[in-house]
Amino acid sequence: MKKVLKTTGMVFLILFIAANIWAGGEQEVEKVEKKLVMAMVTNQSGLGDQSFNDAAWEGLAQAVEKYGIERKVLEAREQAQYVPNLSTLAEQNAALIVGVGFMIKDAVKETAEMFPNTNFAIVDGGVDLPNVASIHFKENEGAFLVGAIAAKVSKTGKIGYVGGMSTPVTNRMEAGYRAGAITVNPDIEIFISYAGTFADPAKGEEMAVPQYDQGADVIFQVAGQTGLGVINAAKKKGKYAIGIDRDQNYLAPKNVLSSMIKRVDIAVSNACGMVVNGTFEGKHYYYGIKEGAIDFATTGNLIPPDVVNYANMLKKKILSGEINPPSTYEELDAFTPPKL
Repeated sequence: MKKVLKTTGMVFLILFIAANIWAGGEQEVEKVEKKLVMAMVTNQSGLGDQSFNDAAWEGLAQAVEKYGIERKVLEAREQAQYVPNLSTLAEQNAALIVGVGFMIKDAVKETAEMFPNTNFAIVDGGVDLPNVASIHFKENEGAFLVGAIAAKVSKTGKIGYVGGMSTPVTNRMEAGYRAGAITVNPDIEIFISYAGTFADPAKGEEMAVPQYDQGADVIFQVAGQTGLGVINAAKKKGKYAIGIDRDQNYLAPKNVLSSMIKRVDIAVSNACGMVVNGTFEGKHYYYGIKEGAIDFATTGNLIPPDVVNYANMLKKKILSGEINPPSTYEELDAFTPPKL
């Protein structure tokens, strides 16, 4: 009798332990439930450009905080890497893949067609597919403001512009910048250079030095890592540069007069949120001053207060529709500076 009771007790103990292991196993499954992975493919500047790619990466960081996703990045140093990188992430079942920059547009289109059940986003490009969110910025609005600031601050009546590669996006900023400058001073002289690359700081410095030597005292750089060379030239020459995408004053506190703020981080974080919330739509999204995604920075207090007030006045007129900064060379040719 005692033996039977002992055996029954053992069976009960084994069943009790098994039940607890099973329950614990279920809890553990809940804990290790796979996170959504959201990823990006950089343009040729890569991470560390202190502007465009870093801003997109920051947007994914915000999504990590807000939505608990996991973020990944693949850097493309040449255009031939775009499709392989995008495809690799799609094969890894990323919930959202962000292509950064106008130059990746065709690759996003090609890859999105190959993976119709994967969500893609492209920053600064348009792809008309149901699984691609095309994110656009009204950079001409911000460029108009920093163009006016440059012209107001310039003591020589000469300012400059250094772009990375000539694309619709950099041309849009050039048009806005020139329009803002002539709104302040119709006779201002504006030097324009394109480096042919977004990934060469030495080339940026090479483009900027002749402009400074010809009398420009402010240069707006729209050139990714190449633009870091423009800022370096400003430091060496004791002149001003205007940064791009993020507030770049910390790179040269005495020389970065302002920066044209382009909140790529907001747009990327919003795209992540749409995927998480199940509201993702493949369509075109536009971000400008009105959306809080375009502005100018005043860090360092290098812009005189009256010039800040003037730029803020222009911003209000853009918001009201009284001023429509040109976004193309054709619109710039037809632009008549407003009487203020």
